[in-house]
Amino acid sequence: MTDTITLPVLGAGPDYTGLKIWIPQLILEAVQRGEGVIEGKTFTDCQFDGPAVIIPLGQCHFDTCDFGLSRGDMRNLLLSPMGANVNGAIAFKDCTFVRCSFLSVGYTGSPEFLHEMTANVAGAPQ
Repeated sequence: MTDTITLPVLGAGPDYTGLKIWIPQLILEAVQRGEGVIEGKTFTDCQFDGPAVIIPLGQCHFDTCDFGLSRGDMRNLLLSPMGANVNGAIAFKDCTFVRCSFLSVGYTGSPEFLHEMTANVAGAPQ
């Protein structure tokens, strides 16, 4: 017997509130709509579940978010790109995250983004 998991459709947004979002499903739905990037969305009180690595592009804003289990050092959640491009990361462009939580998610991006994440997130080493 094969078990089947059925997930509710998240839809095109642009606003998502109080949802549990499996990030691979979110990008799969976007790709099925012909979108390669999650763009111009607002997420409020959502829980994002990985496994995933996300790359914020453009003007993404994180307001009062829980970025996940960092074990006291935000750098444990960050990945520095080794080249000019990042393949395999899920791109969020010009999105806003308000009071969201993230589980099993890593973050990558420009050196400026990575520095901002370590400098401005509560609990980041000084």
